Amino acid sequence: MTAARGLGETDVAIGMPSAFAAFCVRHLDIYTRYAAVRMRDSGQAQALAQAALGDLAMMWAEALESPSPSALAWRLLAARTGRAAAGGGMELYRVLPVAQADAVLLRYRLGLSAQDAAEVMGWEPGEFTCLLKAAVRTGAAR
Repeated sequence: MTAARGLGETDVAIGMPSAFAAFCVRHLDIYTRYAAVRMRDSGQAQALAQAALGDLAMMWAEALESPSPSALAWRLLAARTGRAAAGGGMELYRVLPVAQADAVLLRYRLGLSAQDAAEVMGWEPGEFTCLLKAAVRTGAAR
């Protein structure tokens, strides 16, 4: 918990749910690595990953009620990173749909197992495997 001073010099305790803190600990590194590859700038990557988790904090209750908090968090990160990379993105994102490009990046550039990459993106492992296969077909067709 962090204490902050208000106008009347009263301490205000600001905390976060332990489940959210655990989610952040589990995902911050991979979010930062993903953003670093997309942005080619580790400082900007760290800021994007932290901002996406800040976005998630603002809707944590909604995330917990969703079918997949990981999927919601991934959409927030991918949206922030996509906006920041607009116009200067990787070739991969010009050739493949975003979800397919993300799957390829996580699996082959960052070296995550298919199961770990699926979890990070909020996909079921079988769906993730289909996403990777679709990426290969899409790339081969171009």
